[in-house]
Amino acid sequence: MISFIVCSVRADQQAALSENLDATVGVEHEVLVHDNRQAGWGLARVYNHLAGRARHPLLCFLHEDVRFRSAPGWGRELTTFYAGHPEAGVVGFAGSQVKSRTESGWGTLLKYNRVNLLQHDQHGGLNQGRLVQHNPDQQSFSRVVVLDGLCLFASREVWGSNRFDEATYPGFHLYDLDFSTQVAQTRANYVCHTVLPEHFSAGSFGEPWRVGSKAYHQKWKERLPFACLPRTPDQLKQCESYNAYRTLRDLLRDPLVVQDRLADAWAAYRAHATTRYDTRLLPHRLRAALLRKR
Repeated sequence: MISFIVCSVRADQQAALSENLDATVGVEHEVLVHDNRQAGWGLARVYNHLAGRARHPLLCFLHEDVRFRSAPGWGRELTTFYAGHPEAGVVGFAGSQVKSRTESGWGTLLKYNRVNLLQHDQHGGLNQGRLVQHNPDQQSFSRVVVLDGLCLFASREVWGSNRFDEATYPGFHLYDLDFSTQVAQTRANYVCHTVLPEHFSAGSFGEPWRVGSKAYHQKWKERLPFACLPRTPDQLKQCESYNAYRTLRDLLRDPLVVQDRLADAWAAYRAHATTRYDTRLLPHRLRAALLRKR
């Protein structure tokens, strides 16, 4: 019923994931693995390649450092949901109901985010897990526009009509936002709150991610901002302001930031600046100025 599609660079991680799936998914499945240690393909290429070989109607594109912590049989939650929701596009575990025109990742203001995930982050050299759940409407599946790529379910039909964009995203970033945005033009995307995945690594948001982000926002500039539910102009403006602030803040924190990126972020922020975010930026601006003097 489910074809799991994995890009692997660590045999031990892949073996542990396969063991976890065999023990918990509870439905007929296969695990398709691309060993990327030598090939070095981008994720879009890997996922398209393996999806073309899949023999089940439901596909799951996931990172090899994901484990599922729900009771055995959780796969039926997904197969039943898709059977009862023909409009469903992509289902994941972290996403947002609004994607801003301003450069950002999948997230925005907390009230529009929907998350169900045990996420590990590096703190002081320790890899610590924290349960992140945001589901204010207490739904089993929440509508969203964009999704994080740690784990993405889609029917083979949906993938076939919305293949991952290998040309625009030859690396390992933004393929997920692009895929979910593309599918959201004609389908309904969701975050699943009834199955709990554990993700053992945080994202990487350095220069390769920023290159992908630039390409994504250029590709979709005529369609953004985009929301899955009706939002007022003021609500969308709030998301633009928040994401402009957050993007600039993160760049100011990076001592290796490319200056052209910083200049673009300042321009975007000035278009949406508020007194509240001006105040929040002050310590980051001071720290960045001190670093430049060293």
